[in-house]
Amino acid sequence: MSLEYFQLQIESERDWREEELRFMDNTQRSIEDDHDRKKIRRSILCLIYAHIEGFVQFSFSLYIDEINKRNLKCSQVKPIIAAATLHREFLALQNKEKKSAIFRKTLPEDVHIHKLFRQAEFFENISDVQNHAVSIPEDYINTGNNVGQQVLEKLLYQVGLEYQDLKDIYSPLNRLLNVRNDIAHGKRKQGIDDKEYQEFVTCCKSVISGVSRRLTTAYGRNEFLCTA
Repeated sequence: MSLEYFQLQIESERDWREEELRFMDNTQRSIEDDHDRKKIRRSILCLIYAHIEGFVQFSFSLYIDEINKRNLKCSQVKPIIAAATLHREFLALQNKEKKSAIFRKTLPEDVHIHKLFRQAEFFENISDVQNHAVSIPEDYINTGNNVGQQVLEKLLYQVGLEYQDLKDIYSPLNRLLNVRNDIAHGKRKQGIDDKEYQEFVTCCKSVISGVSRRLTTAYGRNEFLCTA
């Protein structure tokens, strides 16, 4: 996929979400009673957070999906991405039921020797591992329905980017997440005042812009490739 088409998909996802939030914003502005506006802002705030989470999930999943389509080998990509591809191989390394044929009968419970056997087998096949086609599983990107600083840092790390690349948006995002959780737990019954509401609207735009910019730049620069 070309960089232009990657950008188009990101922007298309961004546009419909921002359009819906504009519609909801205009709706709350049209309400004359201030108390009613505060109440509806509670609902809009939950929608704002939902759009952040949905956009983050979409964008990082798109990034991974496009890496998969490049027909790359594990030797060509950053170690963290290769590791995601080799999930089954790493599970085999930890499989205690997989034992050396030589010592299966004589030393069936010798944990060390059977672990060493699995590790040796892995290195015997290292050339095959390096030539393994990059194919990151669909569930590799998971926000856990809780997008805040830690989740964004985790996702950036998972795709081989610097985990602090979006640090400017972490503080307002964490505050939005906390307020969203308060609402979900039955707090904030008094509603959201206009000043606080506008801060959360700005936060949403910053998160979407930041994620869009960082992943588009990373894709355009092939930052998923190994630099060694």
